[in-house]
Amino acid sequence: MNKTIDALNLYLADLNVYYRKVQNYHWNVVGQGFFTVHAKLEEIYDGVNEKIDVIAERILSIGGRPFGSMKKYLEITTITEAKDEDITVKDLLNNLILDTENLLKQVRNLKEITDEEGDFGTSAELDNHISEYEKLLWMFRAYVK
Repeated sequence: MNKTIDALNLYLADLNVYYRKVQNYHWNVVGQGFFTVHAKLEEIYDGVNEKIDVIAERILSIGGRPFGSMKKYLEITTITEAKDEDITVKDLLNNLILDTENLLKQVRNLKEITDEEGDFGTSAELDNHISEYEKLLWMFRAYVK
């Protein structure tokens, strides 16, 4: 299970940085579409927060220890932090498309690892993450068209 635990901790780090990024965008979005996107971003980061808890508890349930510090997350994350400045709806959605594509790719790879190691409980949970990221990407892309 070591490969699974390592991969889950990387995913946990990325989720935490993604959470902060989405919340930062929620606070700093400006321009046309503000009201719609501001509310949607809150819904998204609330969902990410739930994923963080599920993944951390999954790591514990398979005998691992979830990383819990921002310092550690920032050392290993593949997600770039957002700047503390105004950002337009189009720019933030284009950034989130890239990050969400990255998370989707990561989760698909993680699912392969969990299947190889026989961790079907984690694998089943990841199915939900995959479908949620696919739907989110569809929505982001439809909005910026």
